[in-house]
Amino acid sequence: MAAESLRVLVHASELLTGEGIRNKDGRLIEEHDVGQIADAALVYSVKRVKGREIPAKVRWVGRTADLPKKFLKARRTDLKLRRAVIPGLVDAHTHLVFAGDRSSEFARRCGGATYEEIAREGGGILRTVTATRSASEEELFRLACNRVREAQGYGIRTIELKSGYGLDHDTELKQLRVARRLKMEFPEVLFQSTYLGAHAVPKGRSKAEYLDEMLRKTLPEVASRKLADACDVFIDEGYFTLEEGSRILQAAARAGLRIKVHADELSNTASSELAAGLGALSADHLLQISDAGIEALAHSNTTAVLLPGTAFYLKAAHAPARRLIERGARVALASDFNPGTCMTLNLPAVMTIAALYLGLSRAELFAAVTYNAACALGFQERRGTLEAGLDAAFAILPFERFEELYYRFAWPSGAKAF
Repeated sequence: MAAESLRVLVHASELLTGEGIRNKDGRLIEEHDVGQIADAALVYSVKRVKGREIPAKVRWVGRTADLPKKFLKARRTDLKLRRAVIPGLVDAHTHLVFAGDRSSEFARRCGGATYEEIAREGGGILRTVTATRSASEEELFRLACNRVREAQGYGIRTIELKSGYGLDHDTELKQLRVARRLKMEFPEVLFQSTYLGAHAVPKGRSKAEYLDEMLRKTLPEVASRKLADACDVFIDEGYFTLEEGSRILQAAARAGLRIKVHADELSNTASSELAAGLGALSADHLLQISDAGIEALAHSNTTAVLLPGTAFYLKAAHAPARRLIERGARVALASDFNPGTCMTLNLPAVMTIAALYLGLSRAELFAAVTYNAACALGFQERRGTLEAGLDAAFAILPFERFEELYYRFAWPSGAKAF
């Protein structure tokens, strides 16, 4: 058997393991839970994939001065106490695969036009649906690859991506085929692909007809061809009802998919309670969550995924982050990258918004984009902390301290993987 190939980072200005966050399952996090190590070292194995060397598993983490002798001959990189190392960020909610541009709509909204006015003229989500349907698979793949590369530069190493801009059988499958190709193209990134056919009702079709197509045709094919890992539903006024969402989610679970919910965003629909009751990975948005919904999430394994960039973009009231945290819910943050309501892949900028407007502490922010976000995808056994035996999914920051990640608002993409 060939000897294991190892690499060593030494003299990191600080390294945050997140071990204490894992021990608390991401709840009621305090500063000492981040596992801060000054002048730190990280030992990891590497593997070759597609001719490239990429990190595989963490083998040891600790102070540089305590580096075991058996690792002294491994190839090393000296960070010279100038760069911090953290677990790779996890973006647990994106709509990354789409075509088209809606910048003109944003400009109009900033000038006073309403979303309803724009939608009546063929804008809004239907504009993106039209563009995505028209785009070839190759064009969607090219656009998505560029977005993944940008996300990597912000320190993101794990990404969830949804379909939902097809709203028909063929285009939903096309989006998910692109997601599958991304997994092959970027072996250093862990992806979760999510079927979100129930994102809206397509123009020119009744909800009943479209719901029947999803349940009888698209969802079974998605599952049988293993095109998605999970299924999501947008439960809200004007979209899908609690009963309709429950039917889709239960069908997805029977087909072997994990489930999640766009919950309580525009109105309170008790969809957070549904998510918790069905054992969903996550309930996302939660701008209008009730006290009952907060209690349901606090006493479940369903992660509350907050998307403050979207509320910021829409000038809406933010989700009640502090109430969720203080009741014991596991809270994550994600970008909600999409062309209509949050056109950014900059998860650190979303962290800035969360720090300022949701009142999250340094430790809570760290947990929200690492271990807790990994839980929202069901990846917590592999990702979210830097501990021996876990994936060596780390980010070398261009800063000396973790908090510079969100203190330097909207910094340019440039965090190295290795």
